[in-house]
Parts: sequence; C-alpha cells; structure tokens
Amino acid sequence: MEIQQLLVGLYSEFLNMETEFDDADFEEEPTFDYDTIKKNVQTNFPEFGCYHSVWESHKIVEDADLVTGDAIDDLSDIIKDMLVIKWQFDNTSEKYAKWYFKDIM
Repeated sequence: MEIQQLLVGLYSEFLNMETEFDDADFEEEPTFDYDTIKKNVQTNFPEFGCYHSVWESHKIVEDADLVTGDAIDDLSDIIKDMLVIKWQFDNTSEKYAKWYFKDIM
C-alpha cells in the first residue's frame, strides 16, 4: 500500500535527520481543525478502523495485554502534525522547522 511506503519514508527522514535548535522568535502556528482532517481521512480510507495491538510491544511478555488502536485517529494525528511542520517550513527557519519535526516525532 502506498500510504505504508510514505509513512516508512517519513519515519526514515526522522531517524536520519540531524537538527539543532533555532532560538529566534517566531509566531505561533495556526490551529488546524482535527475534526475536518478526521472526516477527510474517513472519506478517503473507509476501510480503516480499529485494530488490536500489544501493550508494551517492545517487551517480551508471556501474557501481554491487548489494546485497541484507531487507524483513522492515528492517521489524522499524523496529517495534523505534518500540516504544522509544513507551516513551520513556510513561516520559520529551516533549522527550526527540522528541530520541530524531530521534536514532535
């Protein structure tokens, strides 16, 4: 699925990015409407929904607890964060935008 490749690419950028903080004063980013983003995701990915995952999946636990995740919510959060990052690149310095990206990931 193309979206999986894009998300892996995004994560790869995060892992390989070197950043430093820019302490200049910048205006605060606008608020991006989560509900509008979520409705868009639901429209474009109607097959997405809840899924099960293992709590603390990085540990080997014999009787691991299952938790429920929400793919629509997860993708909506990522899109909202990426809109903020795009805004940062357009309205602050590249140095700050990269640092912000690394920080929120």
